[in-house]
Amino acid sequence: MTLFFLLACANDNEAAATWTGGEFDFYTLVAMDECLGGALEALFMPEGVDTPHKFEYPIYIPGYEELPTEYTIDLREPFVEMPVNVEDGGDGWLYVRGSVMESVLLDEVKYGDCAVTMTADVDLLPRDDDTVDGQARIDISNPRGSEGLCPVFDGDPCRVSLDIEARRR
Repeated sequence: MTLFFLLACANDNEAAATWTGGEFDFYTLVAMDECLGGALEALFMPEGVDTPHKFEYPIYIPGYEELPTEYTIDLREPFVEMPVNVEDGGDGWLYVRGSVMESVLLDEVKYGDCAVTMTADVDLLPRDDDTVDGQARIDISNPRGSEGLCPVFDGDPCRVSLDIEARRR
């Protein structure tokens, strides 16, 4: 997370002056699970915490002239058709606030039919016209399932924080 903030502080808004929207490949660089002592990190970084994980689908990031705007994005299974509202956060930042997925299945092998509600807030900062740095906060709440296999979270909601990077296609 320190790298993200150093990059954010180093941004002299030149990227904001030239930023154009487009299709991007997103990567999870770091996952910090405050829900199950790290058990959910594998959901966001399935190849391990030392291997950045590319999202399955490209994601459109709008240009400033398109803001505010609402649309849906597909990240990777089970995170598909996620509604997003992107706003100009000022000083070059793009903000996504309160994107809700009502029913996301956790790891079926471990947790059976356990579904949760996930609410995401994302801060994005263009580093240059081809790269965007970001931080995502995912609040997980309302675990439910008929098989009784839902985990007991450390808090309600509990949070998973991600450092992410997007690269223009």
